Amino acid sequence: MFGKTITMLLLSFMAVLPAQTRAAQAVFAGGSFWVMEALFANRAGVTDITVGWVPTSRREQRRQAVRLEYDPQHISYGKLLTLYWAAIDAFDGEGQFCDRGQQYSPALYVQTALQQRFAQQSRAKIALEQDKRVRVRILPAGSFTPAAKRHQQYYQRHSLLYGGYRRMCGYPAGERLTLSALAGGPFATSAQ
Repeated sequence: MFGKTITMLLLSFMAVLPAQTRAAQAVFAGGSFWVMEALFANRAGVTDITVGWVPTSRREQRRQAVRLEYDPQHISYGKLLTLYWAAIDAFDGEGQFCDRGQQYSPALYVQTALQQRFAQQSRAKIALEQDKRVRVRILPAGSFTPAAKRHQQYYQRHSLLYGGYRRMCGYPAGERLTLSALAGGPFATSAQ
């Protein structure tokens, strides 16, 4: 009887609590995963970032990428796209800045139909505005293999080495980009 009472109380208590929002995921490849991690780190609504590898269509090849966990009530997929497009060279499909080759080539890995729609729309808008072919591939999300621990939070643990690498390689200081400065830009959406 006592156990049944406790169970009923817990169930009734849980019924009045607001439903927790499930974290959403997004996967971005834009050159060095260290640079992508720094771009999205410390953003309100981004709850976890893992650097790692996504297999490519070429045999035994892989691409550096970051997998984000984010709270769509605090930051939308559209805002993440806005940051991404502002930090990469969308017209270079062979790598990014001094990092060359398949493992550094840019790609968006979409997980939902909504992510796909907004990724395609934002890519098309850049192509129209710049009158150039955008070389960022939009691919379905697949397997993601986290990189070794030494690569996680590299920008933070080795800030001097990271800063020198980013500057020497020509990457913009994407971590300094603010959404308010980019607001109204061509890529902003309210997509979740």
